[in-house]
Amino acid sequence: MAIKWTWEKRKPEGLSGFKNREMLWLWCRLEANGYILNSNLVSDADSRANHLIDNIADNETFESLRFYRDECFSNSLDSSEFDWINYNDKRLVHWLFEMIWGGYTAVTVASTSFDQSALKPREVIELAFDLNNLPIKVKKEVINNLRNNWSLLIEVDPGLEWVDKENEDQCRWLVDEIRKSDLAPYISPDLQSPVDNEDRFLLFVNTLDRTGMPLKPKKLFLSEMKAKWRRKNKKADAKKVQCNLNVLSSTKEYIEKIANDRSLKMGELIDALIAEEMKRKY
Repeated sequence: MAIKWTWEKRKPEGLSGFKNREMLWLWCRLEANGYILNSNLVSDADSRANHLIDNIADNETFESLRFYRDECFSNSLDSSEFDWINYNDKRLVHWLFEMIWGGYTAVTVASTSFDQSALKPREVIELAFDLNNLPIKVKKEVINNLRNNWSLLIEVDPGLEWVDKENEDQCRWLVDEIRKSDLAPYISPDLQSPVDNEDRFLLFVNTLDRTGMPLKPKKLFLSEMKAKWRRKNKKADAKKVQCNLNVLSSTKEYIEKIANDRSLKMGELIDALIAEEMKRKY
């Protein structure tokens, strides 16, 4: 079900067809023309649009709003051009920000009077295109090039299937290994301090994305990492001893269930539980 915004009932006729994206563009356009708007309201689409409507009520005519409307639509990419972007994919969003903020595309970060970190990633990326004065043809080339380059980057993903993003030991190991490797200079400054497995995996894979290496060397690097991880696990297994315990059948079932929930073997679970208890007590 489509979200109903309160501001849409108040939208002036001169802004027919405007939605949240276009209202954000108009906010920036009017500020550039001297409007003083409350930046504390820019992060919420409904509050932003209502505030904008309040400000233009006595200052703009149907004709002036129609002028803004025509300017906006004549210089904007169709929303479908952005459909390939999954804004829940932190790796993709981070890469797009690097491409746009780093000046690697003709479309660069939009200049605004407010802090764009208050906006959603979708809004930031679309605004960069919407406020840029490049011809539509060039904007289409930029968004298509970004899509094509991303498609090439994710060709390496099958080589990452051995990575268990829920395994903290493995994710920490990946970070340690890439920091010791020749790829360390490519680690993004923004990702230097991961706090969870998602951050650690992002640091690792984003570093690969930033290297600019062809697919074949990337696959070779990942194959070597995979083999190294397996050797590490074999060494750990060699230190283990067999321990037969007599427990209730229900206890065994619970151990199996908890181990499955943690993506561990039964022996690994017992090692982890004992380690946790030792850490708690000593």
